[in-house]
Amino acid sequence: MRLDTITELLRIPGFKVTHMISSTESSIEFLLEQEEERASVCSGCGKVHNTAVHSVGRITVEDLPMSGRRVYLHVPKRKSMCLEDGSIRVEEHEWIRGRFTRRFVEQVYRLTSITTNKEAGWFLGIDDETVYRIDKEMLEELSLERIEKVKAPRHMSVDEVAWQKWHKYVTNVVDVEKRKVIWNHDGRGKTTLDKFYRKIGKEGCKRIKAVASDGAKGFLTSTKEHLKNALIVLDHFHVKKYLNEAVDAVRKEELRKARQQNQEDLSRILHCNKRFILMQNKVTNKQKDILDKLSTLNEKVYKAMLLKEQFLSLYVASNRRVAYANLRAWIGTAIRSGIASFVELGYKFFRKRYNVPQKLDSMLR
Repeated sequence: MRLDTITELLRIPGFKVTHMISSTESSIEFLLEQEEERASVCSGCGKVHNTAVHSVGRITVEDLPMSGRRVYLHVPKRKSMCLEDGSIRVEEHEWIRGRFTRRFVEQVYRLTSITTNKEAGWFLGIDDETVYRIDKEMLEELSLERIEKVKAPRHMSVDEVAWQKWHKYVTNVVDVEKRKVIWNHDGRGKTTLDKFYRKIGKEGCKRIKAVASDGAKGFLTSTKEHLKNALIVLDHFHVKKYLNEAVDAVRKEELRKARQQNQEDLSRILHCNKRFILMQNKVTNKQKDILDKLSTLNEKVYKAMLLKEQFLSLYVASNRRVAYANLRAWIGTAIRSGIASFVELGYKFFRKRYNVPQKLDSMLR
């Protein structure tokens, strides 16, 4: 891929890609340079200075993944004298937050609004302590904005997140189009979400076209009560999570049996270091190789993987009637499969069958 094409894909204001430093199966590293000379913003006082450059260093920041690989950017940072206190200060880039790009940080914050820090960290490949720090900093930043009025979104998602032990939760409402948390409140369930709907008022409720959630009864009851005509959808993120958990339960059970029976080939395939490959939602070449081996080595895990892929195909159905028909067929197959985790999931999706197969704008996925 040409460097100017990569520059266009990254879309970092004022910078261009000059070299691809490395490219492996798991990561890509790019060297960035400024497109043109411009005054620096002082990290000390926040003002723009035109003083002479003292020196230039580089930092490495992580950006959003590209084609399933982690992306690292090597960015130049100039040092110059601050006119306010006379100290040598490094320049500040608005699109960088610590050792990450701002959009990466915002992605972390969005994920923590719908899942735990540990799961968000696993998904992005960073430790949960880093996730906690990023989430805390974003919350502090948002609190400083002191936005009192909440504008009703057209598409929203709602979820609860445990923020402390002993069942202490916070409910987050996300504007899906803006990809931003617009409201949160201590607690969970119907009474908490009712407060959001009352805050935006009847006119605001009329503006909402679709709501995605994890299917919790309290959220569904509140939404049906306040939004008479909105489309209610089981959040795509949680659907994938449920499917992955069902597959992983089968993997763990069959791995234990394989170890007891000294089946080395099967144990290697089902080992936890292959878990990420099995859990990927897009079928990769590595996943195809593993599936081919599983088709002969272990029918149960192979069947579980096929059930997962068959379910995800519901989201590309040509219309809602086809999606519902496919869902009913899948539920029957899952319940008859004899695989405990998928039998349980089949009944769960049967209970939520009217909220699962809705085909929404891709922003809700």
